[in-house]
Amino acid sequence: MAFFAVMVMASCNNEKKDDKQDDNKKETVKSGSDVSLPYKTEYSSFSMGDPSHTKLVLDFYKTFEENRMDDGKAMLTDSVAVNFADGSKFMGTKDSLISMGKQYRSAYADVKITIDACIVVHSNDKNEDWLLIWDKSVTKDTKGKIDSIGGQSYWLIKDGKITFWGESQAKLAPAPTNK
Repeated sequence: MAFFAVMVMASCNNEKKDDKQDDNKKETVKSGSDVSLPYKTEYSSFSMGDPSHTKLVLDFYKTFEENRMDDGKAMLTDSVAVNFADGSKFMGTKDSLISMGKQYRSAYADVKITIDACIVVHSNDKNEDWLLIWDKSVTKDTKGKIDSIGGQSYWLIKDGKITFWGESQAKLAPAPTNK
C-alpha cells in the first residue's frame, strides 16, 4: 500500500528545486503548477509498461486459483522474494516458493479470483518494470468455510519473469443493504 502511494505521488513527473535538497524537506513537483509534497519520492519518472507483464502475473494468479502451482515455476526468476500480507517474508529459490505455495493452497478446496484493475508501469529512473493489481478472492477451505478478501499487490518483473512481489489484504465488508 505504501508503495502504491509512492507510485501515485511519483507519477507527477517530479523535478527537484535543488540537487542538494535534504531528504527530510518537502519536494516541489511541476505538474502545471507548483505543488509541494511532504515527502521526497524514491521513484520519480514513469511511463506505461509492457502489457505482457500483466499477462505473466495474471497467468501466475491462475496457477494458484486452479491449483496448478508447478506450472507457475517457469514464470519466476531462480531467486524470488515476497512480502506477504500477514507480514511474513520469503527469500529463496523458486522451487522452495512453489513448494510453500502448494502447501498453502492445499488448505483450500476452492479459490475464485476477480481482478479489479491492473496498471503496468516502467520506472524510467530506476529502469524497473512493475505491475500493480487490485483483486478480490473468495475461498472455501477444506472444511467448507467461505471467506472473501480484497487485495493489493505490486510485482517486479525482470527479464520477463517475476522476481518479487508484495501484497496487502483485508477481509471484505458485506455490501450495504437498501432497506
